[in-house]
Amino acid sequence: MASIRDGDEGDVGVAFSGGLDSTLLAKVCGDLGKHITLLTVCFESAKDIEVSREVAELIGFNLQYDLISLDELESGLKTVLDVIEFDRLVRLENCVCFYYVFRLASKHGLSEVLSANGMDELFCGYSSYKELFGHEDEMTDLMKALVEVARKDKQEMDKLALLFGVKYLCPFLSDGFVEYAMNVPSELKINSREDNLRKHIVREVAIEIGVPAAAAMREKKAFQYSSGIHKAIRKLARTKGFTRPDANVAGFSSEAKAYICSLGYKIPRQANPFFVP
Repeated sequence: MASIRDGDEGDVGVAFSGGLDSTLLAKVCGDLGKHITLLTVCFESAKDIEVSREVAELIGFNLQYDLISLDELESGLKTVLDVIEFDRLVRLENCVCFYYVFRLASKHGLSEVLSANGMDELFCGYSSYKELFGHEDEMTDLMKALVEVARKDKQEMDKLALLFGVKYLCPFLSDGFVEYAMNVPSELKINSREDNLRKHIVREVAIEIGVPAAAAMREKKAFQYSSGIHKAIRKLARTKGFTRPDANVAGFSSEAKAYICSLGYKIPRQANPFFVP
């Protein structure tokens, strides 16, 4: 891909979870002659990176990771909230993850971080595509809307990357790749309303270029869950005295939102309507 080939000639970092998309990206970068360092973060428990470590060993790339404590998480959370536009909790969770990924990249002298964001949007990775199976126009509209959301999220992550002097690239959100992917027939991406795997053409390509089956055939698990950030923010909220029942009584849908509000940050009235996990 031109957007990857034309990047930094030196060492580059790849935001890595051990799943299909990030492993495919790492393998493509390696095949193009890039010097790759895989970057991942976990919160409280190193068990959250066991998959990343296993796949990194299989593909032969160096893996660096940071284990973030709850105290450190609160500090990073405040920094991220001061920098980004907070429109929904999932954006915040992903931005906090990438804040620490960018910090890790800077720590290891990496000036460029690539991520595989965009693949789920373009190749029916989200389960919401199952509900629209057979309705091509609606699927296309959802795809366009989700790509727009992903691009807006990238703009917020760019702000965090600048804090560490890091350049953040999402090659699968480039204009050329989006145009190509939008023209791939939907039957190559999803085959039924019961299709829990999806992204079939991506999986086939991944296996063809040498991505281990353990990664190529793994079902989707969002970064906020694979890293443990979703669970960690909820736990942090509870350690600060916020429970779900009390949050609900106060008008919040979760203890995490009540906690964030207590820090002095405004909670959006509703989540972005285009984000459908």
